[in-house]
Amino acid sequence: MKIKFIAPVLLLLMTFFVASANAVNPTNTINSVNIDSLIRNHIETKYKDAVILETKNENGNIEVEIIHDQKKKDVVFNNLGVWQSTKYDILKSELPKKIKEAIKKSKYSSYRINEIEIIETPARSIYEIELEKLFGDDITIYITFDGKIL
Repeated sequence: MKIKFIAPVLLLLMTFFVASANAVNPTNTINSVNIDSLIRNHIETKYKDAVILETKNENGNIEVEIIHDQKKKDVVFNNLGVWQSTKYDILKSELPKKIKEAIKKSKYSSYRINEIEIIETPARSIYEIELEKLFGDDITIYITFDGKIL
């Protein structure tokens, strides 16, 4: 008697869990193209040997957190699986001399570099540099890889 009752209940629970899993993590396909495989292929090609830590949907985009070259990088794709940008922090010691000199020769020469982030996009790559000044406001500047302050 108990077996006859347990089997349908287990079947019902399994159906519920499978349906719930699909509702939470549906297959990302558009016109028969699997977006997850597009993203995975891009990461495997551009960031060889990267480890994917987390994937989440954020503001209509797909954000993938990876470890690549011993750095945590945030890789963003649109909802079609097309790469939009990658952001990651670097140390001040990793900032090229050309970029440090561009800051010293600019109106920001009295500021100290606080944080540096590289932003890569299909169009270009830039440095996002947070500067701080004693008794002043922190500011953020953007500099191209060739040293032009935007």
